[in-house]
Amino acid sequence: MLSTTRPAPRMRFPWRLSPLFLGLLLLPLSPLSATVYQVDPARSKVEVLVIRGGLLGVFGHDHEIVSWKLTGTIDYVPSSVPSLEADVSLPASSLTVVDPEDPLQERKEVQSTMRGKRVLDVDRYPEIHFTSTGASPAPTAPQILLSGDLALHGTVRRICFPVRITPAPGAIRAAGTAKVRQSDFGIEPIRFAAGTVRIKDQVEIHFTVLARERAPAAP
Repeated sequence: MLSTTRPAPRMRFPWRLSPLFLGLLLLPLSPLSATVYQVDPARSKVEVLVIRGGLLGVFGHDHEIVSWKLTGTIDYVPSSVPSLEADVSLPASSLTVVDPEDPLQERKEVQSTMRGKRVLDVDRYPEIHFTSTGASPAPTAPQILLSGDLALHGTVRRICFPVRITPAPGAIRAAGTAKVRQSDFGIEPIRFAAGTVRIKDQVEIHFTVLARERAPAAP
């Protein structure tokens, strides 16, 4: 007896997968290109807080040192934290003592000591430079942990610190604080008054940076 069961119909497609189409499917997704932002020195501030210590340190006050000469670039993709890259620098001689409580002459003396051979030695080491080496999400969102190499006083050390990135129209803002020890860079903290007043080894570097989107290069 002949079977009346019919074979299942074949699925038909209106098109065929050509080798070219298959090749396109197998191509890896291209990473998002980072936007390059140029630091605006007039809107960017680097502030170094130098803290006094010692037995009589409480009778003095901390020194506030500022520079408005930061330059460089920041590469960033908002959706990709590891894409963050920074390459910035400032002239060591641009750091200026702005202690509002001190007379002008005392500020000049502190500034002269800071720029001289005992501390920054700006004639020999004219530039302070930072180049990032990696970025990752910080435990406290939306901060980012940025690591990189800080070149100061002829010495390069790896540092890591939190940064808060805030997008703005055609620009980004970056703010944070890095803590470094002077002795790590071959600088001996200054002591005076027979050591009863001294500058603490650790200093705080506070920064607020505005970087504007750089126009693409002309073809």
